[in-house]
Amino acid sequence: MRVRTGKTARGGGALLVVAVVLICASPAAPADDPPAPPAGGAQASLLSLPTPIGAVRYTPGHGLRVGDTGLTLAGYGAVDLLHEEGGATTFRVENADLFVIWDPLARVHLFSEIDMVDQENPHEQRRTILTDRLFGDFAGFDWLNLRVGKFLTPIGRWNQIHARPLVWTTSRPLATTLPFDPYVTGAMLFGSRFPRAGTLTYSLYGQFTNSFDVEPPAQPMDRGVGGRVEYASFGGWSVAGSYLAFTALPGEREAGGTAAGDERGWRHLAGLDTLWRRGPFELWGELAFQEPAHGSGRQWGFYLQPVTEVLPRIYAIARYEYYNRAAPDPAINIGVLGLAYKPWPFVVLKGEYLFADHRAEQSPPGVKTSFTVLF
Repeated sequence: MRVRTGKTARGGGALLVVAVVLICASPAAPADDPPAPPAGGAQASLLSLPTPIGAVRYTPGHGLRVGDTGLTLAGYGAVDLLHEEGGATTFRVENADLFVIWDPLARVHLFSEIDMVDQENPHEQRRTILTDRLFGDFAGFDWLNLRVGKFLTPIGRWNQIHARPLVWTTSRPLATTLPFDPYVTGAMLFGSRFPRAGTLTYSLYGQFTNSFDVEPPAQPMDRGVGGRVEYASFGGWSVAGSYLAFTALPGEREAGGTAAGDERGWRHLAGLDTLWRRGPFELWGELAFQEPAHGSGRQWGFYLQPVTEVLPRIYAIARYEYYNRAAPDPAINIGVLGLAYKPWPFVVLKGEYLFADHRAEQSPPGVKTSFTVLF
């Protein structure tokens, strides 16, 4: 990541503190949960056609269910309008992703996500038709299941939510994208146990083959092994810890601070994340710490993000981020103030202002708006 000193956002820190206090003082529909299944499936469907293979039903936010075949077609789209401070204003289709979901057997679940429009950076050449995810789940017991293929790295919360309509802001915290590869190509064991007052879930995974069909991430992974444990209380809070040991691939967008000759050395990442909900209020938080086994290159960061409903279907969002890179890159303090309007559970219109004491290439200061929809 290229970071250069920029204009300090004077007064921005105080403004963010005031916003956080106001948000925390008032009791937000969760953004990471998809809309609840309709109570009367046929009545809530926008389209329902009887066919020889069963009723073909389309429900907004839940996709098109193809009769009794076990096949569902769904997805999401995102259109962004961005203005960088001291830079250009850009308008682009950021995502048009198709989900193909098939449950051929009771214990087999197949999933693919095809990104038909991909452009992480407006200054780079646009690519089309990328396979973001492609995996199969094979159910055994509550406490033991198997996933094989290409899937999201189970670190933190933001990376596992992934779909743009299910997160609150157009921008993404640096701690959720810079220190690790967002995808794993390999296998994962996962399951849940149910103690009296909550749910305990785990995942153990490894990448033992080359990844495919991806944009170069900030920290591309060659081989790796990791795990995650989360406890979710019935009282509305959860906490989780993650660990990943991996060898890194060099790349044109490789994370800075890599020690000479350490590109293929083992790196270690530890993470913590939490979520607390109380009525219409919620608080997100994540921390990630990554360092190589030897040499320089340590980096770490965190964010805190409260959200609350201020008017019916209108939500206020504030976020504070801190990210510390290896020298000579300076540490970055970022503030985000935004609003989100959800006229329906599957449609979100977002607007935010991002300010920082230094300019980060992956998250430049400015005004960011987006229209996102689950279909």
